[in-house]
Amino acid sequence: MLSWSSAGLAVLRGTNVYLFLIGMMALAEFARGEGVFDWLASRAVRAAGGSRRRLLLLVYGAGVVTTAFLSNDATIVVLTPAVIDALARTDAKLEPYVFACVFVANSASLVLPIGNPSNLLFFAERMPPLGRWFAAFGFASVAAIALTYLAVAWIFRRELAGPLSVRDGGAPSPRPLAGIVLACAAATLVVTASREGPLGAVTCALGVAATLVAGLRNRAAAAAIVHGIAWPVIVLTAGLFVIVDALDVHGAASLPRALFTWAAHLHGALAPLAVAGATAVASNVVTNLPVGLDVGKYVSATHPPHALGAAALVGVNVGPNLTLAGSLATLLWVEVLRRHGIRISARRFAAIGLVATPAALAAAALAAR
Repeated sequence: MLSWSSAGLAVLRGTNVYLFLIGMMALAEFARGEGVFDWLASRAVRAAGGSRRRLLLLVYGAGVVTTAFLSNDATIVVLTPAVIDALARTDAKLEPYVFACVFVANSASLVLPIGNPSNLLFFAERMPPLGRWFAAFGFASVAAIALTYLAVAWIFRRELAGPLSVRDGGAPSPRPLAGIVLACAAATLVVTASREGPLGAVTCALGVAATLVAGLRNRAAAAAIVHGIAWPVIVLTAGLFVIVDALDVHGAASLPRALFTWAAHLHGALAPLAVAGATAVASNVVTNLPVGLDVGKYVSATHPPHALGAAALVGVNVGPNLTLAGSLATLLWVEVLRRHGIRISARRFAAIGLVATPAALAAAALAAR
């Protein structure tokens, strides 16, 4: 469907995204190796003060911060296992808290451009400056985060009733150096995004620096970071660039055009709702990464109304909370739970997602600019 040279060019177009993913996963693995997330989860259990609802809020808040500064995949791969281990010291039921982790991973991924790889795929040509990003997605992020939390708290209101019993014990504090490295990395990424810098290269450099810091104490720690990077995900992402280009050559490029043309004829709030709904549904059919890449290519090339382009990205980020197939983060979440002997069926996830997601998706789509 595509010549070798065209496929090679498609792969090269994703270099910035590959570097970003490698760097983010290295930073997340560094934090895991230093015990940062185990300590955070342990502190959340202690700070809950015997309240299951307060513990849910603390876990959700930790997910917002992790997603914003280390991406939604880090929330799944690093924070979720730490939360599961910390909850083993309590009599709390796991479902409310693991669902909070996966839902916040998608709902909070619009806080910063680095919150979701799909953001980089969507803006593969050029990421907007941070000021423009906040203007477009600031209120949308708040709406998605708040409404998703309220929905989760309501859905699991019975599981969250009653006092929380906690057994003694907890994770030790991480090294101060680990906190300094992560804080400096977060600040550097925010500054880079605000100045439209090379986000992929900077993120990768920060990941390499964190690996070197870990290696100064223990060579095995550095090797563990390299081993912990999900290299198949990089290959998957490169493949997506090739697949999308091949499909576009054979007519798929007309689908985003048809969507935005149709939406342009709708009045008022219906247009952004329709775009967000369509990209959300598409994301749950083929996962959000190819949808973000293909729709982003169209937006970059044709410059539709800002509100419609922003609504499309809302659908790509928040929409995956509807089903297990919505995003890479959700698929990784299933694998994390399986390793801990926890089974969540696709039917169970959809039953909860279909209640928790629509209000957040609609509100964020209307608030995006």
